[in-house]
Amino acid sequence: AGWWTYEFCHTRHAREFHGANKLDMVTGVSRQVVEEENYLGRYDVDILESYPDEEEPMHVINATASDMGPSGTRKIGTSRDGLVKEVPQKNAPPVPSDAGGNGAVFVQEYMHGDTCEDPDVTDSLVKAGGIVDGGIERSTTVRFSCGKNYELVKVNEDSTCHYVFDVTVPALCKHPLFKA
Repeated sequence: AGWWTYEFCHTRHAREFHGANKLDMVTGVSRQVVEEENYLGRYDVDILESYPDEEEPMHVINATASDMGPSGTRKIGTSRDGLVKEVPQKNAPPVPSDAGGNGAVFVQEYMHGDTCEDPDVTDSLVKAGGIVDGGIERSTTVRFSCGKNYELVKVNEDSTCHYVFDVTVPALCKHPLFKA
């Protein structure tokens, strides 16, 4: 068990917190109290819901070898006109090795988290949110995949103040873009 507990609230936020059990001397009941917390990113409805539902497949990334395009590109969905959208392999978000179904993930970015003032923040400007008063905003890439339970299965800080949350969703296992 690590110092931080991670929380993902779909369409709200990603955060880390450290809690401690405190005994209420009056009631004798122990309860958890948050001693420290950082918001790692917030859902931005203006960005994440600004595209039509038909464009959602453009945010699905498939890890199968058959989805590798020419010259090191990865297929990441289909556009409205039916064309396959590809990005250079080096720019495509990595797919978790334990993603269920066919390994596909639906990706969302949760931006505008709390300011991070870690000494290494200059190395993270490419991945994390905006620059704020000498620091950067924390941000999180959320990757939804097929799985047996609704669960936050993995958290990784892939660069200073940028996080990757892998979340499994049973309903995705029935979706054509995620079926094995």
